[in-house]
Amino acid sequence: MRMMVRDLVTSFEEFAAHESPGDLETRWHRQIVQPNSEIFTAVQSWIDPAEAETRLPELVDRRTELTTRSKRARVALQRAAILLTSVVATERPINAVVLVGLGGANGWAAPVDGEPTLFLAAELLPDPPFDVLLALHEMIHLVHLRRTAQDWPHERLDADLFREGLAVHATARLMPEVSPSGHLWFRPGEDAWIDRCHDMQATLRAQALQDLERTDIWHEWFSGTADRAGELPGRCGYWLGWKLLDDLVGEGPLDIAMHWSMAEASAHLRQALTR
Repeated sequence: MRMMVRDLVTSFEEFAAHESPGDLETRWHRQIVQPNSEIFTAVQSWIDPAEAETRLPELVDRRTELTTRSKRARVALQRAAILLTSVVATERPINAVVLVGLGGANGWAAPVDGEPTLFLAAELLPDPPFDVLLALHEMIHLVHLRRTAQDWPHERLDADLFREGLAVHATARLMPEVSPSGHLWFRPGEDAWIDRCHDMQATLRAQALQDLERTDIWHEWFSGTADRAGELPGRCGYWLGWKLLDDLVGEGPLDIAMHWSMAEASAHLRQALTR
C-alpha cells in the first residue's frame, strides 16, 4: 500500500530555530499556517488558533524533541499500514500529515480538499507501542471516511459510538498484545477506569439508548479525565462503543461494518443496546 506523508514538523523546526522580527503568533501564521492554508482550514476543529499565543513558546522550546517525534510518527504510520492492509483493502494511497498542533488532540482524520487525510500531532505522540496504535486507530477512521462515513453527522452520539467503537475494536484485534488501557487511552494504567465503565455498563447502555440521536452531549461521552466525577466516567463512549462493536462485528470482516450507512449503523447499535 502506498502512503503519502506530508511533514510539517520540519517547517515548524525552521520557524522555531530562526528569530526574526515580530511575535511568535504572527510569524506562525505567516510561515506555517498561510503556506499550508488547505491543511489548517481542514483542522480547525482540532487546532484552535486562539491557543497559539500561550502554546507556541513551549513548543518552540521543544523543537528538537518534536523533530525526533516526527520521525517516530512516520515509522508508526508505516507499521500501522502493514497491520491494516492485512485485513482491509485500501484502493488509494493513504494521505497523512505529521504536524505540530497546539496541544488539543494527538490524532484525527479529516478531509483535505475532499480527500480523507490522517493527522498525527508530534507534540502529543504517545510512547511506543502506543504511537503505532494511535496511527492505526486514525487509519481506521480514514478508511471508514472513504467507505461511507464522510457525510455522517458531527458529534451525534450514534455516529460517534460507532466510528470510535469501530476504531478501538479494530486496533484490539490487530494489536492484541496491548492492554485495553492502551487501546482506549494510548497509555497504560487506566484499569480502574475500565473497571468503573464495566461496573456501570447497564447504566451506560440505558443512557446511550435514550440519547442516540442527540448532538449536544459529545463532551459527556468522549471527553474528560479518567477520574472525572459524576454520572458518566470521562471518555466512557470509547469503552461503550468498543463493546458494542465487539458485539456487532465479532471476528467477522471489518469491511462489512465499514460499508454500513449511518441509518444501518444506528439501527445495529440500537439492537445491540437492547439485547
